[in-house]
Amino acid sequence: MQFYRKEQAKMKALIEKRAKLMAELDAMEIELETRTAEQADVETMQAKIAEVKEIDAQIEQQKETRNLKNTKEMKVEEINMETRAMLLEGKEVEVRGMTKTNVKGEQVQNGALVADRAKELGLKDFARIEKFNGHSIVPVQKAKMGKLVKAGELTEIAKKDILVEQVDLRPEKYSLLTVVSEELLNDASYDVEGLIREEGNQAIDETIEGMIAETLNNATEVVEVSPKAEGVIALEDVTNLFFGLNAKYRKNAIFVVNDEHLKALAGLVGTDGHPILVRDLVNGMQFKLMGRPVVLCEDIENMMFTDLEKAVVAGVGANAQVKRSDDAFFTTGGIAFRTTVALDCKPAITTAIAKLG
Repeated sequence: MQFYRKEQAKMKALIEKRAKLMAELDAMEIELETRTAEQADVETMQAKIAEVKEIDAQIEQQKETRNLKNTKEMKVEEINMETRAMLLEGKEVEVRGMTKTNVKGEQVQNGALVADRAKELGLKDFARIEKFNGHSIVPVQKAKMGKLVKAGELTEIAKKDILVEQVDLRPEKYSLLTVVSEELLNDASYDVEGLIREEGNQAIDETIEGMIAETLNNATEVVEVSPKAEGVIALEDVTNLFFGLNAKYRKNAIFVVNDEHLKALAGLVGTDGHPILVRDLVNGMQFKLMGRPVVLCEDIENMMFTDLEKAVVAGVGANAQVKRSDDAFFTTGGIAFRTTVALDCKPAITTAIAKLG
């Protein structure tokens, strides 16, 4: 018990330190929007980013150590109980540890699982996400009051209605069935159920990402910007797309591109001869274009510039369910895990979307 308390305290300290560093990085990024970054600024940010990555590595190592310890203790207890029962019945007992012998008689040590990388996501980090348990209504303001007008003595004061419509989020069930073999689940070298839960969360995120992209692709009443040439992105197109969006949406807008768009942007240079696509100092794998984030999404058909928080509303079920069944694939020696969640995605203020093409 004392060991776990120490581990929890250490984990808490690491998380708090990471949060503080990220807050400092965010503050520096906001400050650099108002002035040109100097070499000292870049070095300071790189040092903080390196420290964050080191903390992330320590956190992951602690998680892995804790999972392996829990799994090992559970397996030892199960083996001891089975061994006692078999000995009492007079049966032959085979005891095997984590180190196994193959057909050549060589000693084989189980290593850590080499897991596939999760898909790079980004759209859901900018869209409005609503947690819901059932039918949910989100009011959306379609028209603002506008400016005051000069009131004449005997003239009727001009009037303008504030238009508010509603977006209905209706839960639809999305599910995924994952089947693993009993041998894999019983292998003590890593936590398969933990892997299933993590993969389930990633699958939900990818589904939401695809729904947001589909909503953007099919949105009507968006700002259409005609390209200079068919199938080619020019510097003029990027400028027209940026200024095509109403000024009130530009401050929080993002560029949404697919891989082909990103390749085209990488080859463009501004009037000063420098590339217009630059690395984000805080997020090493991200880009910025005209000072705004660039989000890569393979499901996007046309390059867009959008205030995604105003353009799209996504509903996600408050609780995702992961259920296990030992009977569904009994004849084939498989164990099934069903991941289920309620999702919906609807357009909101579509004038906050500027689309090229």
